[in-house]
Amino acid sequence: MHIVLVGMMASGKSSMGKVLSKSMNIPFLDIDKEIEFHEKSSIKSIFENDGEKYFRKLERKIIIENLEKKKTTVIALGGGAFLNAAVRKKVNEKSVSVWLDVNMATIIRRLKKNRNRPLIENKSDEDIKKIYEKRLKYYEMAKIHIDCNKKTKIECVEELISQLKSIGINESN
Repeated sequence: MHIVLVGMMASGKSSMGKVLSKSMNIPFLDIDKEIEFHEKSSIKSIFENDGEKYFRKLERKIIIENLEKKKTTVIALGGGAFLNAAVRKKVNEKSVSVWLDVNMATIIRRLKKNRNRPLIENKSDEDIKKIYEKRLKYYEMAKIHIDCNKKTKIECVEELISQLKSIGINESN
């Protein structure tokens, strides 16, 4: 059973995914990195050259292919991937979805440090908030909700491992 991390861009899916992977001794897969490897291009370049529609189609294909693999993996989705109904359906069939909930102020602060994200390029804080509000109802559909506000990465991962164990998921699943 895979563990799939969902949430807004800059919510910590990749960084917490690496810690979770190491803590549980299972592989980690960052879908954005997989897409970049597959395309031999950055996410930003893919958006600029091929458009968001192409990116989303490729993202869906790569996510579903990886969810079909038998070996348990921690998977970090891109911030918009869980909005796709086919992705959500496959995630729910093949994994435990985990929403990393981080407040807007923290997300905006983190995004200002790294604006190399095509969906928020030249966007105001208000625009980013609207993206988040549009996505929130999908993130809330995740099976596990981890409130990451005012907690360290390690505290969030420990809470997640505890919740996973409570539903019978550990390194041997």
